Amino acid sequence: MRKLTAALILSLGLSAPAFADTIAVLKENTLLLHEESGRMYTVLVSDGGTLSQVNSAGMQATGVWAIEDRGFCWQARGAAKLCITLPADKGVGDTWEIRGPTGRLSWTAEIAAGRADLEAARAAMKSFDPANGAGSDHSGR
Repeated sequence: MRKLTAALILSLGLSAPAFADTIAVLKENTLLLHEESGRMYTVLVSDGGTLSQVNSAGMQATGVWAIEDRGFCWQARGAAKLCITLPADKGVGDTWEIRGPTGRLSWTAEIAAGRADLEAARAAMKSFDPANGAGSDHSGR
């Protein structure tokens, strides 16, 4: 995840109020970040600037989030801060591409309906083999 972190620090010129609608949707649903390799990260955004996540290795962590000039940023488990683009108009079922500074596709973001069960997502991700696509869909639903 560290190599992705460095690649995903992005610059945005949007102000915090522009994100308000999408943040409200995220607080009631689940943010999924899909890698091209098939790995997926499950993120639950909560009130008060807190979040919980499960990464592609099945490691669960809590952290903090904020809207900054670089986008939607969060930090969990003492890792480097990660910032991604966050369009203002996204709702349940919507997807968007997240590209690194060089323009390379890093993740496809998706807002999934409802709040994921992070324990189920953690177990599913631990059993996932990206080489052959075996395992769960990681949604935790």
